[in-house]
Amino acid sequence: MALADLTQLELLVGSLALIWVIIAIIIGLRIIWKANSLKRNELITVGFSWILISSAWWGVALQFITYGFFNYRLTAFQYLFVANVFIPFAICCWIYAFCQILNPKLKKSLFLIYVAICIIWEIYLIVGLSINTEIIATIEGTFDSKHSTTTLIFVIFAILSFLITGVIFSIKSMKVDDPEIKWKGRFLFLAWILFTIGALLDAALSPTPLTLIIVRLILITSSISFYLGFFLPKKISNWLIK
Repeated sequence: MALADLTQLELLVGSLALIWVIIAIIIGLRIIWKANSLKRNELITVGFSWILISSAWWGVALQFITYGFFNYRLTAFQYLFVANVFIPFAICCWIYAFCQILNPKLKKSLFLIYVAICIIWEIYLIVGLSINTEIIATIEGTFDSKHSTTTLIFVIFAILSFLITGVIFSIKSMKVDDPEIKWKGRFLFLAWILFTIGALLDAALSPTPLTLIIVRLILITSSISFYLGFFLPKKISNWLIK
């Protein structure tokens, strides 16, 4: 079995990526379920945005499953498609929710600008992968990939978009008089800061057992904080306010 052929470091890379992806998907689905039950339709896209934001790690997680358990290695096209194609959808879902909650009028400007940018990027991505996958990124080893300059620019654009709008959203929440909303704002602020740190460290650091564990814990903590930023349980809320 191919799982036995993986090094200890590769096992750690694949398994921790899979754990982080599963947790992010569970958190996103939980937000969607809660939003639907409360008839908060604007928060449904928040849940989808968190699910799709984890898609940057889907290539690693899927490669771990297919190669580790079924001895099938994803092609460069399959790996890079899965790891990149859903990010624009994550951006659009989050920006839509951001506009809808803070100022619906922004949907006529900010949201449409992001939709246009993401459509252009999706076309470039699919065409680039179809012509030569190295236009988008190169696969290094079993789980690693190195972004091309153009892809790296878009990834930085995506991270900054999430961070800036997330921080703006959080700060506005923290300025509200309601103490529960203040705490939600703090958790959301923490979520976006931790996600940004985790994503940047994951890209910048050479993988070692220690760095992998630290980075994945940061990302998992960001998921939990993200959920609490929208649905803070009453018991936790009352304890924090007291």
